[in-house]
Amino acid sequence: MTRLKLKTPAKLTSEERRADIIRAVRYVFAEKGFDGTTTRELADAAGVSEALLFKHFPNKEALFTAMQHSCCNEQDQGRFERLAALEPSASTLVLMVHFLTSKIITGSGTPADKRQIQNRLMLRSLAEDGEFARLFLTRVSDLWIPKIRECLKGAVAAGDAIDTGALAAGLGGWFAHHVPVMVLINSLPDPPAIDYGTSRKKLVEETVLFCLRGLGLTEQAIRRYYNPQALALIED
Repeated sequence: MTRLKLKTPAKLTSEERRADIIRAVRYVFAEKGFDGTTTRELADAAGVSEALLFKHFPNKEALFTAMQHSCCNEQDQGRFERLAALEPSASTLVLMVHFLTSKIITGSGTPADKRQIQNRLMLRSLAEDGEFARLFLTRVSDLWIPKIRECLKGAVAAGDAIDTGALAAGLGGWFAHHVPVMVLINSLPDPPAIDYGTSRKKLVEETVLFCLRGLGLTEQAIRRYYNPQALALIED
């Protein structure tokens, strides 16, 4: 009788183990925050000993920082960069506002558990030292805000928008980001804190229209460039 040899699970490399630990501890940090978490709880969540945890991370602060950077690096940078490469215009502005609003409110393309962790980490950060929030929003600040400003300038020059006064300071881009974020926050509890009385899909559309008008786009330009049904077909 031939005995089947069971394969021994491949041993994780140091980098793989480190990444494994970072992924596992997100849940604990998201649930309890930095100060409310012990290294024993973090090691248990990662399925390792405290000694092995400290082999990869000298202290809890180092692990927390690595976890923050890991979450931020998983943002949809590719889409941001593709949009940033488009010609600055009213059409590009509509695409940017729609895709960011949809990403924030519906979490399109991001697994539900990962969205929940990121939302918890962001809310905890804003209520505490703000460090994770600042890090997470760096990409918005570096790519989104300058591109919105360029698109608004192009739209104004083409007669597709009026200068609302928020253009020079870049406030329009931040406001167009903050509105969907606030919609999301009020939709997080179950049941939601606010019953908007409509579907998430329709909520995205109405939020985009509100932001585009606030940015100064004319109704004619909005009708010309915004087709939410068509955009929904190419979303993740």
